[in-house]
Amino acid sequence: MSRQAIALVIANYLVDSGIFPESETKLDRKLKDRVGRALDGKVLSPETLNWFIEAFHLTPDDEQMLREAHTTKKVVTNVPLVNTLRVRQPLPIPQRHRTIMLFERRIIDATGRATTHHSAHTIVACEDGVDHYPCFLSPRTSDIVVIHGGHVSAGPDHGADPRIIKITLSTSLREGDSTSFEYRSEFHREKGIDTEYRRVVNARTQNIDIVVKFHPRRLPSKVWWAAWDDYQAGNVVEQEPVTLDLEHRAHRFLPYMENAAAGFRWVW
Repeated sequence: MSRQAIALVIANYLVDSGIFPESETKLDRKLKDRVGRALDGKVLSPETLNWFIEAFHLTPDDEQMLREAHTTKKVVTNVPLVNTLRVRQPLPIPQRHRTIMLFERRIIDATGRATTHHSAHTIVACEDGVDHYPCFLSPRTSDIVVIHGGHVSAGPDHGADPRIIKITLSTSLREGDSTSFEYRSEFHREKGIDTEYRRVVNARTQNIDIVVKFHPRRLPSKVWWAAWDDYQAGNVVEQEPVTLDLEHRAHRFLPYMENAAAGFRWVW
């Protein structure tokens, strides 16, 4: 199902951009095997790579990373991460979708504080009538800006958790339909400095790509990829050292996560 949904996103892009005619009504089915071979790391042509980049609106940094990996063949296969949490994170509202692709980018400035966070999602509806995405706000969030694929719903929803805002999607989904969207979180200035970023996942989330980018004037002395047993505090249950790339980024890709908290921690 996930490969079919990814193929559908690419097929929609190819038709909308005029690369394939609108008469290709079953293009997603024709592309499913091609997409599967690319996701398995078996065959990825330059043309297919271009389709992924354009269809999922990858940033210039992500595009460069993928093109370099494709050229040098240095694609690291990372194992899935499952059941690191002692207790599942409580969800104030039911989840009505599955995430099949997720890009997370956290930006740390020269003061050692997080300034912005970019999230790009591709989701599949688990039932009819999925027309919004619930965005959970941290106490640090000052604003949410939707870049494409929807807009922030106007006005508060008094029946919902105040920590949640709704991103209204550009289209209402029926069960099995997919869409993509991207938004940017901006943060209040905190007194302390940041020493970690962790992503929490409840239901299985596929194709997760996480980056923390540091300012060249303020680089950490050590960085680790880590997993925790709690979504807020808790203990580190596993970790491994990470070397920053030439753009001062820590990066990790996972084929999927489920009931887990993982990300990067560092010391200055």
